[in-house]
Parts: sequence; C-alpha cells; structure tokens
Amino acid sequence: MKGLLIYKREDYEKNISYAKMLVDYGKEEGLEIQCVCFEDMQMGMDQAGLWVMVEEERVQAIAFVINRTRESILGKQFEQMGIRVFNSSEVTYIANHKGYTHQFASGLGMKALQTMMFYPRFMDTTSVPFDYPFVVKSPEGHGGNEVFKVENRLQFEELLGCCDKEEWLIQELCKHVGEDVRVFVIGNEIVGAIRRYSKVDFRANYCLGGQIESYTLKVEQEELVRNLLRHLKCDYVGVDFIIDEKGEFIFNELEDAVGSRSLYTLQKVDTAKLYILHIAKALQMS
Repeated sequence: MKGLLIYKREDYEKNISYAKMLVDYGKEEGLEIQCVCFEDMQMGMDQAGLWVMVEEERVQAIAFVINRTRESILGKQFEQMGIRVFNSSEVTYIANHKGYTHQFASGLGMKALQTMMFYPRFMDTTSVPFDYPFVVKSPEGHGGNEVFKVENRLQFEELLGCCDKEEWLIQELCKHVGEDVRVFVIGNEIVGAIRRYSKVDFRANYCLGGQIESYTLKVEQEELVRNLLRHLKCDYVGVDFIIDEKGEFIFNELEDAVGSRSLYTLQKVDTAKLYILHIAKALQMS
C-alpha cells in the first residue's frame, strides 16, 4: 500500500531522522511511504477533476498521505480525491490558526484565558479590553515562535510596527506563567503527557530551553482531553494546557505536526512506531 509523507523543506531538514523512522516502520507494516517536500508539489483542477503533482509528475495510485506540512488546503485536496489523510484537513485547519483553535475549544466549554483577535488595519491599540502586560501571538505561529509579551502600549505599537501582519491574537497573561502540560494523542487516544516549565521565560517550550518532566494526568484532566477528542478525531496531535495559580488546566493550543522528542526523552514512548501502527490499522479498517 503506497502513500506520501509530506513536509515543508525546512521542517524536513530538522526532522530527517524522524521521517526515516516513519518510512522504516511503514515497511514493517507493509506500507510503502515516499517522503516528499511541499515545495516540490503542485495541485490544481481541470475538467477531469483534481490533481496533485510531485516534481512535475502526477500523483497516482496512492492510498494515504501523512501530512506534516500544517497546510489544510493540501490535506483537503487529497481528501477530495478520495485519499485518506493523517491528520485530517479539519484537524490541520483548526490547529494551525490559534483563533480557530480557541473558537473550537471554547465552543466545547473548555476554560480559556481572555482572548481576542486584533486587526491592526482597523483596530486601535486603545481598544484592548484587558490590562498590560499581555501576550501577543501570531495566529499561525508554532513551537513558541512569534509569541511576545508586551508590557505597555508603546511596546505593543512597536511590535505592530515592525511585524507587518494582517491579524494577531492577544491574550491576557496568566498569573502563573512559564508552566504548561502537553498531552500527546495518537489514534485519538492519550499516549503520554509532560510538564514543561521555565524560570527565565513566560514560554515553557522545550525547544526554547524550557525544562521538562513526566506528568500523570488526573481523571478530570484526562476528561478535558477526551471531550475534545469526542468532537475532533485526531490521528496525532499535542494538546497544550496552561496551569494556573490554582493548579487548574486552562486550554492553550492544539499542535498539529507535533514533535515528541520530550516524550521520548522522558518516557521512551516511540511515537513514530505508534503512529505507523495507527495508520496501518486505520487503512485496514477503511
């Protein structure tokens, strides 16, 4: 059974070993996986229907796609062609715009920090409904990138002036900063959780120098994740929660194309193996 594993080139260069693991584990399960870069692809439609090309050759006779690009339009193209995509285009769409993510989670009743979308073209910095300092995020950022803390209106205006973006997401600052929990999900099931914390940054991301330790979810915390999974079937994601000053979970982000170096370091959970086993099982059942 043939399939494609698709990365953005920059991400592929950072994750070559992980991509190779997916390909090798795929062989063990009878899956022939070709790894390709998004920048080498084209997609479109004509009178015969939808098409995708890799290096100017039309994609044919594939059964599945592992989409690690964070591009929902790519996943939707393959789905419309009748090809199974991991993660689905719906997951990719929701997870890769923080505004859409918070709309979805808040619609499920998940506790969140006060958050609003800010559009510099027609909104004034005096219209922010909460006090400084607060957090400013790019809706499409990931891995802790393009996340800023602004202490006052001048800093906010300087940020808007130097970063030309159509929209931002702004969020009140949690009273207890620099600590969160990432829950890893494969095949719509929880496979592990880690606590991330930092004493030098309000962001706790491992890739930004944060510290990590294993975390055991409480029953009510597991139920928060399972509630989300009942409404959104996820093949492989990370669900992030801020821990407030009372120790309660506050929903923060849904991470598509999630990295798992921290989980393997602490718990030796081989997410590549688990992901391929899930994919093989899902394809057999389809």
